Amino acid sequence: MPINQPSGVQLGTGVGRQFVSDLSLLKPQFYDKFVEKYGNQNYTQLLEMIGLKAVVPGREFFHFESYGKLHSSIKITAASTVSVTNSGVTVTLTAGSHYNSGAQSPVRVGEVVEAASSGVQYKITGVNKTTAGAHTATIVPLKNASSTLAAGEILLFRGVTEAGEASSAADTIANLTEKKIFTTTEIREDYKITDRAKIEEIYLNFEGGSFYTYKGLDEAVRRFMNNKEFKLIFGSDADNISGTVGAKGLIPQIEAGGQTYQYDIAGNTVGFGMEDFHNLVRQIDFNGGAQEYHFLMDSYLRTAVDDSLFAKYQNGAIVWANAGGSQDLAVKYGFDSLKIDGVTFHLKKYLPFNSEAIYGQSLASNGNKFDFYGALIPMKERDAQSGDKIPAVRIVSNEVESGKEVKVWETGALAKVPTSDKMELNVHHMAYCGLQVFAANQFIVVKK
Repeated sequence: MPINQPSGVQLGTGVGRQFVSDLSLLKPQFYDKFVEKYGNQNYTQLLEMIGLKAVVPGREFFHFESYGKLHSSIKITAASTVSVTNSGVTVTLTAGSHYNSGAQSPVRVGEVVEAASSGVQYKITGVNKTTAGAHTATIVPLKNASSTLAAGEILLFRGVTEAGEASSAADTIANLTEKKIFTTTEIREDYKITDRAKIEEIYLNFEGGSFYTYKGLDEAVRRFMNNKEFKLIFGSDADNISGTVGAKGLIPQIEAGGQTYQYDIAGNTVGFGMEDFHNLVRQIDFNGGAQEYHFLMDSYLRTAVDDSLFAKYQNGAIVWANAGGSQDLAVKYGFDSLKIDGVTFHLKKYLPFNSEAIYGQSLASNGNKFDFYGALIPMKERDAQSGDKIPAVRIVSNEVESGKEVKVWETGALAKVPTSDKMELNVHHMAYCGLQVFAANQFIVVKK
């Protein structure tokens, strides 16, 4: 020790925090987990947790559905109201009442049809199908009374109920079927870390242990799961890039084959009232829908819905329910529930609809397709004919390896089993999955 340097100093009031800090003796204090500012909004993970998933051995998978309703109807092309005599009248079917490029239609001799607007019933006594897309039927009133057919009248099939004595067989009506084809697609995310970055110890304590991990790798895993969500919810099919097939997501499938409900706007204020819920239930009823729905909605629509509910039920109308699974899942994934007209709506704010929440970007200048937007997804769906329970939607995956739906592996010199001489660690994530929708007509898009 130098002779002239003192071994201590006089501090007056004693050792203070600043003195300790100046000597760099303070232990760094930190929260040992990175704070996730925006949270998890994955809906597809919920579907998998409640068992709505399946594994298939190939890229393409499919199922069959009945085309249209069990009972038929036709529309006539009359441009004005037609007076019908007791001897009947010949009517022409609209193009939309035909199938197979206009070659087929359901009209048959002996069928009793009912005019939807008046309730007057007629019997088909003659059919002519020689002109594609313009089949004709001769119909005779069942009762001897004056009647009219409104312009563009809908005739509802009531069956061969006036066959008469010693009747002959009526022509067969065969309901059409559709083959619904789906595909799985390849989803990948990779993360590379070099030797120095891997060696240096950083402040991130992994749950359940005292060892360190890497923020970038954790983010890569979550980004991979979110990208899977985006594909299964918003993904487009692909036919324009060589080697790419793609898989159509939930929203494109609903928009292509489901129903649409547009609610009213008063000036610049978007309103969603109780009458809209009643209208939705009627649309559900008329299309063979389920008695329980997940109602995903963006932030703006959820505000409009809540405003209408609180205005109507000031003492509260929303309660926690099972969201198609359990109460714990309902709470975890942010569902609350409401039952109206016999249908239960599990309400969920789905922030991936809002670009501001996911990307921090407002698209107000150009408009955002999913502002004031919602989607109704049926739960516990039943087959309209057999009554058997069928899934409304499910996640379909290919097994990457036996029993595994996601492949995770390492490469590089720092991998558990080194694969090269380059001092780096590469972590790879790969999954093959798609989304299957059953009876898309029971799904509803809600928008302004």
